[in-house]
Amino acid sequence: MVNLSFLVSTYSRNIIIFGNERFKAGDGFKGIPESYCQDVSCYAAKNYSLAELDNALERGWINQQEYENIISLKTEIDPASV
Repeated sequence: MVNLSFLVSTYSRNIIIFGNERFKAGDGFKGIPESYCQDVSCYAAKNYSLAELDNALERGWINQQEYENIISLKTEIDPASV
């Protein structure tokens, strides 16, 4: 099944920017569908700065493994690439 692009961007924003969703169920959140996790990570790598990702990690909105996965997907042309 094809992932809907508007859901990919919405899930990513809700996890990284607002902290009102998680990749996996926990902390009172239901988690996003497993089929969306990779696309959401790719979207986050491409569209969010390192500072925004660091903030999400520090606040506990993403865990270390999710953070490292997103960072590994960044390229030189992405915002604040590493």
